[in-house]
Amino acid sequence: MTSTEIKYRLEHCLQGKQIWQDFAPYRKIEAPKNNPQKAAVALHIKLLSDDIKIILIERSIYNGKHSQQIAFPGGKMELTDSSLEITARRESHEEIGFGLNEGILLGCLSEIFIPVSSFLVKPFVFLHDQFPNFNKNEREVNTIFNCRLSEIDTIKKRSYKDIKISRNQVLKNVPGVHYKGHFIWGATALMLHEFNTALKSS
Repeated sequence: MTSTEIKYRLEHCLQGKQIWQDFAPYRKIEAPKNNPQKAAVALHIKLLSDDIKIILIERSIYNGKHSQQIAFPGGKMELTDSSLEITARRESHEEIGFGLNEGILLGCLSEIFIPVSSFLVKPFVFLHDQFPNFNKNEREVNTIFNCRLSEIDTIKKRSYKDIKISRNQVLKNVPGVHYKGHFIWGATALMLHEFNTALKSS
């Protein structure tokens, strides 16, 4: 698949809420009307002859809602950010060391609301000829994954797992994708599924 084809599919083949339910049986899809916090994430990709490389991170252990979860580099919009694209680039720089101007913007996925943190997140897709050197932020990132899209194919590899979200609460049979001993679920799985589905649309 070429960069032109991916750009076209990001413009014309996104399905958002129509397919999110595949990976979000517990999630409230609609964002609240009282101005949720804005945030952005970056899907950094590289084209292979028969596949696509994509960057994921495992967040560090911390006292927060997304501790140790698999995610895309990203975070909340700061007052100094002139746009959400800048937010995605800045967070990628801070978390994995990518330069602020590295990667060509191909397009965006559908905005998605994160109920547990009240963020409305816009995912941006950046294309690289080669990935820059990684420089992991030890405080925020435990592991950086440079994986093939075929390894985390949400259509072919969907599975289920019970997720303990608090001392007394367990979500049963949560959909996601297993990858190298980790489980990709929640908003990351939704974004990944929309991207994957758009690329595979007829």
